Amino acid sequence: MSDVDVLNQTLAIEHLGIAAYDAALGSGLLDGPTADAARAFRSDHAQHRGLIEEQIVARGGTPVPARPADDYAKAYPPLTTQAEIVAYAIELEATAARSYVRTVAEYDDRSLALLGAEIGAVEAQHWAVLLAASGADPVPSPIIEVNAMMGSADAA
Repeated sequence: MSDVDVLNQTLAIEHLGIAAYDAALGSGLLDGPTADAARAFRSDHAQHRGLIEEQIVARGGTPVPARPADDYAKAYPPLTTQAEIVAYAIELEATAARSYVRTVAEYDDRSLALLGAEIGAVEAQHWAVLLAASGADPVPSPIIEVNAMMGSADAA
């Protein structure tokens, strides 16, 4: 798999994250602090998207486009409460963190491996904040296990 292919896989996950946070923010179900966190995390995902797209283009590739919001929404579980939204965000951030950790070994260009590690660390921070907000252990394991991927987000 080429570096551009790996970048496009991670870009697809960023597109899903942005769409999910847009849906969460548009739901009207989030209280002030939770909405603030969602806006901040969405902003981070948008910045990650931009960084990844730059790397794809710099390597002569074409960034995979985002799908329509309705396409992403079909994969969401029921999101009728703030607790359900936070639980889904936890799954998405866990998947993103695991995906970036997994890609470190896949890149031929080691500068991309570093970029993936840097972004993955931020995704892990998002994951930990959301776990803590839900009352769960914010660091449930001493390592991030890449084989525990969430199916729907990984296929994004």
